[in-house]
Amino acid sequence: MASYPIIQEREGEWTSNEMIEILGFRIPAFFVYGSQGPELLCDFITNFQTKPDDVFIVSYPKSGTTWVQEIVWQIYHDGEISHNVLGDRILYIEKALLPESTHLDIKSMPSPRLFKSHLSYDAIPKSTDEAKTTCKYIYVARNPKDAAVSSYKFMGSFGTNGMNAPWEFYAKLYIEGKTVYNKWSDHVLGWWKHRHDPNVLFLKYEDLQKLSSCHLESDLQSNVRMISKFLNKPLSEEVISLITEQCTFKGMMKNVQSFTLGDKIEGPKFLCKGVVGNWKEHFTPELNQRFEKEVLAKLKGSGLEFDFEL
Repeated sequence: MASYPIIQEREGEWTSNEMIEILGFRIPAFFVYGSQGPELLCDFITNFQTKPDDVFIVSYPKSGTTWVQEIVWQIYHDGEISHNVLGDRILYIEKALLPESTHLDIKSMPSPRLFKSHLSYDAIPKSTDEAKTTCKYIYVARNPKDAAVSSYKFMGSFGTNGMNAPWEFYAKLYIEGKTVYNKWSDHVLGWWKHRHDPNVLFLKYEDLQKLSSCHLESDLQSNVRMISKFLNKPLSEEVISLITEQCTFKGMMKNVQSFTLGDKIEGPKFLCKGVVGNWKEHFTPELNQRFEKEVLAKLKGSGLEFDFEL
């Protein structure tokens, strides 16, 4: 039987959150349940049977997954707003085997089945017969500076189950790929290489925030339209405009109870500030230089670029 030791990075009295490595990447240790949990989760992901109309919304952590999940949900429900917790509406694959999961019988989930994941392209469930059962993947990427800050705040919100360390320690781990889901650059580039696959839609968090150059509509609205087209779910302009309005940060904050863990308003939240450029409040010149040289330099020659302020 394979061994799955708990991983916790330490530096003096500072500690990261507890993690376990499966399938070559780190996940939070609380994602698995009991001594057999890691092996069962490995088998579950490896042997997962996709359906042709499955949709996976994927990202590196804290890169806009919640935002795009809500957009996709509303597209499939013609602009309907649900007050149910998002995690009860869209299954997080890596947490599917936890006892509290509301989707224990995945095979009986109504179609189209909607899934959230932070898995790499190589690890994400795929069809064994691509010609017959190719499902769809929507990947959303965010600039690593803002993603790192958002991830640090989110991890810290778990209290004793999170980490006990300052931002500087977490930023160091982030650069070195010693946080959950390993290195940002490896994750993003792995999906970027498949951006031209017909069943992959690659989005950028920053593009969802922009105003279009013609100012006739927001880039969010054009992205809602693009996502609906990718999903083969035609919508009227009226519904597209409605979804756009409801899926702005302000619109989603009106339904904030849907974007918490376990429906607890005082607990960790999936909505933070919803801005581009918040990293500037946390980065020193030295840290910024490290990110440029050790993280963003990996993108050189790939054609992938990000906005760091709008």
